Amino acid sequence: MIKERAYAKINLALEVMDEIDGYHKVNNLMVPISIYDELSFSISDKVYIENDQIKDNICLKAAKLFIEKYNIDKGVCINLTKHIPLMAGLAGGSTDAASVLKGLNKLFDVNASNEELKELAKELGSDVPFFIDTTIALCTNRGEVINPLDIEVPRINVLLIKPQVGLSTKAVYQAYKYNGVSKEENINNIIKALNNNDLELLKKNIFNDLADPALSLSKEFNELYLNIKKAGINVYISGSGPTMYVLNPTNEEIMKVQDLIYEGVFLGLCHTF
Repeated sequence: MIKERAYAKINLALEVMDEIDGYHKVNNLMVPISIYDELSFSISDKVYIENDQIKDNICLKAAKLFIEKYNIDKGVCINLTKHIPLMAGLAGGSTDAASVLKGLNKLFDVNASNEELKELAKELGSDVPFFIDTTIALCTNRGEVINPLDIEVPRINVLLIKPQVGLSTKAVYQAYKYNGVSKEENINNIIKALNNNDLELLKKNIFNDLADPALSLSKEFNELYLNIKKAGINVYISGSGPTMYVLNPTNEEIMKVQDLIYEGVFLGLCHTF
């Protein structure tokens, strides 16, 4: 049996540019965080996920793609334990898919390189290649071109807040309108801040072009976001939402957020790495 941890991510910068051939070009600075799903793999006579309730998970597509690519004549039983919230902007599905490719690579002794796995990962989604290495990177084009950053990421505590509602990435992108404003300076400042462990500079430059369209699609999400901001807390949105995050929250800030949330809201404390 092979076991893998599938780590989530947050976006420190997400610049979305004009749409070309049905896809938006992006500059997407992602950093992995310590919350993870757990996957285990064992050889079987068919390809299936042990957890019936998630049988349509992208993990199945990843497993079938890998087995077909490398002409494997066996199947695999996948056991998936979810800890990353669904439809959250944390790339839970993408990281699971990448972990399937890595896990099956070990299970069947294929010995494919990470670069080979990244090429395969592109067929599963734009975010999936990032999770082959799971290291801070600036992802460009549609998000599938991974440019690793030579940065020793400081450990920053991250408070995750996800309202009960889920958001479709496709719907958020459809609600987005490109304004033509370059965010290159913000991205450079974020990289500088991480290199210098300058949390204040980092907080001043974090941005997400999908924040406004995401907030426009859910009254519940928008109200919770505004209430957290009104409490004097710097809160940011990851990916296409609706997960929000607070960096290095104080005990007072955590207590304020706890007072604002309600049943069904996910609250989790993790860290960057």
